[in-house]
Amino acid sequence: MKAWTFGLAAVLMLAVPAVTQAQEPAPDRSMDRMRSVLQNPPLRLDLPEPEANFKIHIEAIHPMHEIFEKPPWQLPPILWRIPNMGPSTAFGSMPMMSLDLLSIARNVSAANRERDQRAARVQVQRAIADYCAGQPNANTIQICSTSPAIR
Repeated sequence: MKAWTFGLAAVLMLAVPAVTQAQEPAPDRSMDRMRSVLQNPPLRLDLPEPEANFKIHIEAIHPMHEIFEKPPWQLPPILWRIPNMGPSTAFGSMPMMSLDLLSIARNVSAANRERDQRAARVQVQRAIADYCAGQPNANTIQICSTSPAIR
């Protein structure tokens, strides 16, 4: 048995140098190739400037230019003045006629409100009349027995 272990130990001792030699990598040619490529100057692509083979014409058209003799964005000449209409104040000439637009608006609103209320009253009276006409005991129901003027 001792001879057997001694033989095994000898084989292992001879195999260890072979294993260490197998672990060393072979020289890599691709790394040398990459290094040589990286040492070269970088490649450049020079394209010629393209020449324009078209033309552009821009014509500015202002809005509503055809209905005005002079464009509205131009100021009137300095000599042009508004004709005097009578006595003037610090805010301009005195008006010939004055309207109170707020009171007109209030009156229109009140008239609309009254018209709507009248229409609602008529609608309610018709609904009550239709209801009372369909009831067999309309004389005992208070809303049907009272006068429409009181309702």
